[in-house]
Amino acid sequence: MARQKILISRDSTQVVEITAEEEAVLAAQKAVREAKEPARIAKEIQSNRRAAYQEEADSLYFEEQAGEVAAGTWAAKRSEIKERFPK
Repeated sequence: MARQKILISRDSTQVVEITAEEEAVLAAQKAVREAKEPARIAKEIQSNRRAAYQEEADSLYFEEQAGEVAAGTWAAKRSEIKERFPK
């Protein structure tokens, strides 16, 4: 079955088949989007990790250095964040 597109104007709505050229353009656009997807996901993971480190782990580092929390608390929190947002 051929793909179709809908053309809507102020006066009417028309359904027409997509040409081979249009199909090729759509396929190329899809390929570009799919090629960019891994980079987008990696960027999102990095952003999520950064926010979690700042919100949850950074203060633990200083508390650990001051002896206010047990040694390894900061490292454990960083590991937890890495597990929550795996690459």
